[in-house]
Amino acid sequence: MMTVFRQALLCLLLLWLPVSWAADIGWLRSAENDHASVRLRADTSAEGETRLLLDVKLEDGWKTYWRSPGEGGVAPSIAWKGAMPTVDWFWPTPARFEVANITTQGYHDRVTFPMVVRGTSPATLNGVLTLSTCSNVCLLTDYPFSVTPSVQDATFAHDYAQAMGQIPLASGLTDSLHAGARAGELVVEAQRKGGWSTPGLYLDTVDEADFGMPTMRVEGETLRATIPVHDSWGEGAPDLRGKSLTLVLVDNGVAQESRLVIGDAPAAESAALPLWQVVLMALLGGLILNLMPCVLPVLGMKLGSILLVEEKSRRQVRRQFLASVAGIVVSFMALAALMTVLRMTNQALGWGIQFQSPWFIGVMVLVMLTFSASLFGLFEFRLPSKMTTTLATHGGNGLAGHFWQGAFATLLATPCSAPFLGTAVAVALTASLPTLWGLFLALGLGMSLPWLLVALRPGLALRLPRPGRWMTILRRLLGVMMLGSAIWLATLLLPHLGFTSQSAAKESVNWQPLSEQAITDALAQHKRVFIDVTADWCITCKVNKFNVLNKEDVQAALQQPDVVALRGDWTLPSEAITEFLKKRGQVAVPFNQIYGPGMPEGQALPTLLTRDAVLNMLVDAKGVTP
Repeated sequence: MMTVFRQALLCLLLLWLPVSWAADIGWLRSAENDHASVRLRADTSAEGETRLLLDVKLEDGWKTYWRSPGEGGVAPSIAWKGAMPTVDWFWPTPARFEVANITTQGYHDRVTFPMVVRGTSPATLNGVLTLSTCSNVCLLTDYPFSVTPSVQDATFAHDYAQAMGQIPLASGLTDSLHAGARAGELVVEAQRKGGWSTPGLYLDTVDEADFGMPTMRVEGETLRATIPVHDSWGEGAPDLRGKSLTLVLVDNGVAQESRLVIGDAPAAESAALPLWQVVLMALLGGLILNLMPCVLPVLGMKLGSILLVEEKSRRQVRRQFLASVAGIVVSFMALAALMTVLRMTNQALGWGIQFQSPWFIGVMVLVMLTFSASLFGLFEFRLPSKMTTTLATHGGNGLAGHFWQGAFATLLATPCSAPFLGTAVAVALTASLPTLWGLFLALGLGMSLPWLLVALRPGLALRLPRPGRWMTILRRLLGVMMLGSAIWLATLLLPHLGFTSQSAAKESVNWQPLSEQAITDALAQHKRVFIDVTADWCITCKVNKFNVLNKEDVQAALQQPDVVALRGDWTLPSEAITEFLKKRGQVAVPFNQIYGPGMPEGQALPTLLTRDAVLNMLVDAKGVTP
């Protein structure tokens, strides 16, 4: 009897196994692509339809694409063989990737596409799946398949329900949603009670239009996304008004798919802040430059020039300081003129970029050495007697020298990025030319304020002690300050001569080269990213390293397994780093930014770093642990 039972059971298994296998083609791989595996499962348990699951597994660093890949890539597709009824393909919420300023939308690791065949499907489903997978290279692979639908087990029902849970909902996220177009841009505005945390936006293709990376801005309950638009040739943007747009909006794991008719967008704002606030920032930024270490030697030289005049008068002091103010303001106007020329010739714009030129640095070294030698008494500057008479006749008393002191202080201030300065300069370099000149004038006036104070109240300078032996000591001290500045400037020539900086030797963090692809890859692996854009000539960068980045607890945080540290060096001209900063509205270094699962769009840190700001933002970037 037991033998008969075993034979019957064996017969049942032999009858069941082919049906089960036929409903699941198993994992398919291609000899031409060993970075991806695919599987198709088919179920007929639902009346009047056949449910399918297309599983795709990708190796680390590889991705495939959404139904609208973006500016590059090819969406997965199936070419069915024979007569087929309607097949509905459902697309899970994608992620965004960016490589070389090309934005794409797709998936990494593993993704499952649910499908539904409406009506009676053929006894056997035959077709070819075409799948595009990309890493450093892209592969377009065909996977022929044949699957016989049947009633699947509970595992399929679970997997299908889980896959459908990744499909965006038709509502539930936004209270209102509007899309409008203007010259070169699409603007999407969404309202949500309770506000927004980590929003993301994915756009379907619109005829004759390609979309770039969205820029998100949250104001209370309002989310405003601005998306660059151009045609398929990368040139002028088509008119999108009146066209239909399908988009997916996501926040905190909730996704909503909506279909809108594009209307008119409001005119673009000239600046994110009111102009009066930017002017105030420019004044404060210029004022703070006087406190930066790169300007202190010139201030000391200015003080020394007053002390060395035995017979001082209010009128004389006022003229000297007004001459220095003129030097500062004229120098900022010269910088505005330089920026204007660079913009009109489509060259790189940035605060302190002249320190990327070895010729400029070399001239500055010679000037600093000359001033230092003069303060040490190695030689004296003597003007021709005719020029001296002319200056004396016009009451100048060497005003040209004081003018150049102000100009020199401005040049030494340019490698320093003070608080408020970065915002003001960023607005100036992207605004209209009259606004650019106005803001640079405000920067000059801000830096001139202490000098103007002495010019208005010469008694402040006249209260200094009488000349004596201590003045010789002061001159030597000022000479040492000047010599130190000259030596520091000379070290900036080392990268131009092929020498590398040794500052990284003191750090235990494994810094990787900065690139958009590195950010995309790290986010695809659910890692956090810390970005440091620096330069050897940037004084504020060195302050940040000494006070924050080189501290043990910060170094330990940056060495966590899920943290990728990326560093960009702007010491020498770099088009890639210039574009990286420009894309983020920055024109100066230092620039620090953090990405992560909790900050997919990235968040910038203040110009002057603090330990708490870095550590707390790194924690926030980790997101909510499931």
